[in-house]
Amino acid sequence: MTEVDAGEIRFRRSRRRVLGRMACAGLVVLPAFALLGVAFGNAWYNPLPHGPILLLAAIRFPMHLRRQGGLPLRLTRDFLELTVPGGGTVQVDWPDLTRAEVRGAISPTLIVDIAGRDRTRPVLDRWEWGRVGLWGRARGQSPQEIHVSLVATTPNVHRLRAELAHRMARVADEPSPDPRT
Repeated sequence: MTEVDAGEIRFRRSRRRVLGRMACAGLVVLPAFALLGVAFGNAWYNPLPHGPILLLAAIRFPMHLRRQGGLPLRLTRDFLELTVPGGGTVQVDWPDLTRAEVRGAISPTLIVDIAGRDRTRPVLDRWEWGRVGLWGRARGQSPQEIHVSLVATTPNVHRLRAELAHRMARVADEPSPDPRT
């Protein structure tokens, strides 16, 4: 297992990784469209039937990633900080998180489940809550759950998994304060 640093770590989207992901997708999609073109009687090198669709997808993918909230995110000793689409930040203390985990391999997603809406800094009202992360995915599961796409994140997703496991275990090991005092 890798050594886990307990200091501050920032995770952001990497332009190089986005372009690499698009290039890999192009290597799969372009031959498929060429075969479709041949199957329908067009020359395989003719970009006209499917070229506009591919061009639109190539332009739309980075724009879609840029609009999503959550990244860059920052892990510190005391809190997790997510970015809202307007550029502001939302901080959640580690003890206020009921779950923080990364799911998926091809399209990894950070899932953060917060104990309550009033446990964020600044406190988010009901309308602002939907601006953080991928709200449409989380709506059916938990109103305090935030999903953040980690596609093309640097440092890599494995480092984020290790850091989250370390910090959540540290919070679980700390004794909770006595409510009578």
